[in-house]
Amino acid sequence: MKVTVCELSNDRKEFLKDWRTLQDHLVHNKTDLLLLPEMPFYSWFAINKEVSQDIQQKSVEQHQLWIKEVEKLEAKYIVYSAPEIVDTKFYNTAFVFQRGKGHRRIHTKSLFPEEDHFWEESWFDREDNISFETVQLDELKIGVLMCTELWFTEYARRYGKQNADILLCPRATGKSSVEQWLTCGKASAIISGTYCLSSNRSGKNDEFEWGGTGWIIEPVTGNVLEYTAPDRKFVTYSIDLKRSVEAKKEYPLNVNGF
Repeated sequence: MKVTVCELSNDRKEFLKDWRTLQDHLVHNKTDLLLLPEMPFYSWFAINKEVSQDIQQKSVEQHQLWIKEVEKLEAKYIVYSAPEIVDTKFYNTAFVFQRGKGHRRIHTKSLFPEEDHFWEESWFDREDNISFETVQLDELKIGVLMCTELWFTEYARRYGKQNADILLCPRATGKSSVEQWLTCGKASAIISGTYCLSSNRSGKNDEFEWGGTGWIIEPVTGNVLEYTAPDRKFVTYSIDLKRSVEAKKEYPLNVNGF
């Protein structure tokens, strides 16, 4: 199975260039699954602590407009997150687009940072009864942990116990923490017995620099198979899903517990 991860610029003009390059990459690499960064179709607004309902609404509208562009991409499955307004609540929600079957809601983000550049606790609401359940896509089973959720490794193990093949982590993280995130991605691949994939924002946001570094990490060993960089923002790699199946028989997934 061929999977693709990426880094896309936070700057809107640069984002458009990246998107055109991504389109070309997918045409030439014929991927099965594409992972996009966290809420990619609007500039990162949680950099400001003061919440604006106008910005919330605009971010939702922009993502809805871009859904048609997502559907044009050459990939069978596309996982992404998008802001949505439900009644009076403002959520960051993970979705999967499956060609021929449309868009499917996975779950809303439930764990938020509250610090400089990431005032997400202020901006977003939590949905009642958050569910970290796998999603079946034909013969493929996936789990999604959005950015900060990846650090709560009990959910990675839970997905592994549900026999997930791939753990997907759309991110919006800075350059200064790249190594910590890679460490977490490696640990999560081992803990879950899955391939761990992540895509991230890149570029600069005033004084803040985004981390980029999308990755593809294998189960059991936690080895990084591929990663993105400023000079190669899109990478595609063929993975063997049998590795995920066999990983469930090995340590630490073979340890009985909660």
